[in-house]
Amino acid sequence: MMTETLVLQAPAKINLSLDITGKRTDGYHTLRSVFQTVGIFDTLTITKTEPDMPLTLTCNVPDVPADARNLVWKAAAKLLGDQPCGAAIHLEKRIPSQAGMGGGSSDCAAALKGIRKLFGLPVNDAELKEIAVSLGADVPFFLTGGTVLCEGIGEIMTPLKPMPERLLVIAKGTEGVSTPEGYRRLDQLAVQPAPATDGVLEALYGDAQTLFAACGNAFDAVTDLAEVRQIRAIMRENGVKPVLSGSGAAVFGGCGNPEQAEQLRDALRSAGLPFAEICKTV
Repeated sequence: MMTETLVLQAPAKINLSLDITGKRTDGYHTLRSVFQTVGIFDTLTITKTEPDMPLTLTCNVPDVPADARNLVWKAAAKLLGDQPCGAAIHLEKRIPSQAGMGGGSSDCAAALKGIRKLFGLPVNDAELKEIAVSLGADVPFFLTGGTVLCEGIGEIMTPLKPMPERLLVIAKGTEGVSTPEGYRRLDQLAVQPAPATDGVLEALYGDAQTLFAACGNAFDAVTDLAEVRQIRAIMRENGVKPVLSGSGAAVFGGCGNPEQAEQLRDALRSAGLPFAEICKTV
């Protein structure tokens, strides 16, 4: 049997803005946010095996579950049946977990696209998007990526013209953030954080300095981890505005040139932070 293998890159995302606009009767919060894919990637290698051979999933990070709890496995089950067979998948993680960078959702979207292609499944784009919606709020975004305005509870997506390539530094410590706890703290605030989305939309296609000055995230007001404070301080010392991504705990900052980006990355690494990377918007 000839081995057929597909290798896919699954990009991370940042939230250039994240505004909480309300809370529904079912408890879900509504939001407005500009999502943007960035050049930090997980890699998925999908290999066809014998049709009756049960699915195997392996990962380079021991803490990542390599079973039915993983969104990649769930994607395979949606396309290949509840007891998926005929594929071996290896997941190489570079996107940190609990970072607000969408790594699990991106891996899931890559698995959906990859399995459909490798097995030649008769699933059109609209059907694939429906499956993506059933697997998680951010998964449909990663089917296309790019620059997208996200509204509702994340299900209303408006693709935008791709923004010009921008240079970023992203950092994360060892701690993760509880999203439900973040929302709970936001609900308790007497005054909600000022919205940033309209300012970001106005600045998307102008100069980088104006755009990054406009970026903002409501969760910044309620996220006070020691490592996040440390990242913010180092970014400010280097003339960069720190902005949380998603509900955290990764923080990004836009840089004006490669020298500034390298200096900032080195300062973050010197402080002992386990993840500090330079990347570009993609």
